[in-house]
Amino acid sequence: MKTNPYINVGGVQILPKEEILGIFDLDTASTKTDTKRFLSKCESEGHLIMVGNDIPKSFVLTAKGRREHVYMTQLSVSSIEGRWKRKNAHL
Repeated sequence: MKTNPYINVGGVQILPKEEILGIFDLDTASTKTDTKRFLSKCESEGHLIMVGNDIPKSFVLTAKGRREHVYMTQLSVSSIEGRWKRKNAHL
């Protein structure tokens, strides 16, 4: 059985796996100046999407063509990785 080509990154937000560039822990990644600058730029350009209402634990970086988006999610990196590896139809 093949893995599902989509992943739920929280709430009702479902992304195609082929567009995901990386999944990052917010606590460790956001301590870097370059990451802070990048996230701030994404927010100001309207490319930062909040998934859910809880405090975010990680963010997912996607690209489709030349457009990048950042999805802030309350899920941990390990939760998203577990969803990535599932081989059933449930996201």
